[in-house]
Amino acid sequence: MQLSLRYLSSRSDEWKALVQKLDNLLCNTNERKVKVCCARETVPKKTVPGEQCDICTDYPRKCVFDFKLEMLKSDADGRRADGRLRSVLAYNGTIPGPPIVICEGDELVVNFKNKITGKMTNMDGSSSVTTLHFHGIREKTRPWSDGVPFVSQCPITPEGQSHPKNHNPFPFPYGFNTDVDGAPAGTYWYHSHVGAQRTNGAYGALIIKEKGTSIIKKNIIDDASNTLVLQEWYESSTNQVPVSLLVNGNGRIGELINTGDDEQITAHLKGKGACFNLTKNKYFDTNKCTTNYTEFYVKEPGYQYRFRVIGAISQNLPLQLSIENHTFTAIAMDSRNIEHVTDLTDLWLAAGERYDILVKTTKEQDKLGLAYKIRVLGFTDQPDNKCPLCTIAWLKYPKQRIDPIYVTDSNCTGFHLHSTPLRTLNPVPNKYTAWKNRIKYPHWKYPSTIGGIFIADLR
Repeated sequence: MQLSLRYLSSRSDEWKALVQKLDNLLCNTNERKVKVCCARETVPKKTVPGEQCDICTDYPRKCVFDFKLEMLKSDADGRRADGRLRSVLAYNGTIPGPPIVICEGDELVVNFKNKITGKMTNMDGSSSVTTLHFHGIREKTRPWSDGVPFVSQCPITPEGQSHPKNHNPFPFPYGFNTDVDGAPAGTYWYHSHVGAQRTNGAYGALIIKEKGTSIIKKNIIDDASNTLVLQEWYESSTNQVPVSLLVNGNGRIGELINTGDDEQITAHLKGKGACFNLTKNKYFDTNKCTTNYTEFYVKEPGYQYRFRVIGAISQNLPLQLSIENHTFTAIAMDSRNIEHVTDLTDLWLAAGERYDILVKTTKEQDKLGLAYKIRVLGFTDQPDNKCPLCTIAWLKYPKQRIDPIYVTDSNCTGFHLHSTPLRTLNPVPNKYTAWKNRIKYPHWKYPSTIGGIFIADLR
């Protein structure tokens, strides 16, 4: 009953007053309830716009974001994806949606509206109803805010399309309290949990920053803007041929593009893998690029930079990340700290996985020439590592430049090259010999040990 009343409390002042009375009664008569149900009342929280919550304070806050999900075209900055025109779903008009960055001790409130108009048809036939899910957050005290349709809540209908008796003119109040809802500091993400909506752009980064003592020490640049959200991108919302990869919603396609038939698409969607047909890309023109690769900046060479990597992947298409002429250290996985794994050359991510890494930058102040490439690689025929898709982001030192017309080719030339031997974290477990010959704990603690490090051996 209490859970239902808390949900209804967002609907009227009368309900709020009633719920407050019940909370006070429970808090005054049961010590355990005080700790769980009333934690947010014990310390008043200052309400601030969510965009101001990326800098941590010594007082608790209620961070309020306003989100709307719309069906749009990839025809404007912030949602151009790989440069082709197609239908997309976007939170507040961008892909990915706005990053949510808050701190330990904060409460998150997302006032969410479903503004999907017309009919957004997805490959799986899902309709224009929607939900919002915070991936990795346990929602201990607000299960109705978990966003799983027909399990923890009914999906939200588009504005103006509700049944007259159930019409709701108010935003749906999503959120959680980092103190009591199972939300420790770390890297998360949010997305629609209806059908294939997140495949079409309905996703974004969610970061809870550490307060005070943390795993982050001096000489480390920890900026939440250094987040890479990785996704494979499809021909359209109804044609599930993977044609490109996106980093923070940005990518390009070269002279050739994947096309496929129903049999190939079905094999891909079943996770069996498929090689698609390469045909001429009618959108390709290096002199008229409408998209750019994402750029990250090394403003203080010599420091380690914390990067958060999110696998917003939809199907069985694991992605490999490496950084040209750089190694890195993994410090956290799926918002949980791990014993540091140093001197890595490669990292693989599957759908929903997140890693926090420290990238070692060099002290050479006068680096010239092209910025370094952050390479992202995947294989549509994943079991046999055939038929690659790839993209990049730029890692730019102060005096380096960006190549504005660079585009990866269909063979992903250069993506298999490394200046150091491979030391790979979380390799795809599709070869028994790789598992058998993996670097086990504690041997991976020695940087000179080369090979694959599986998550079963992390500590």
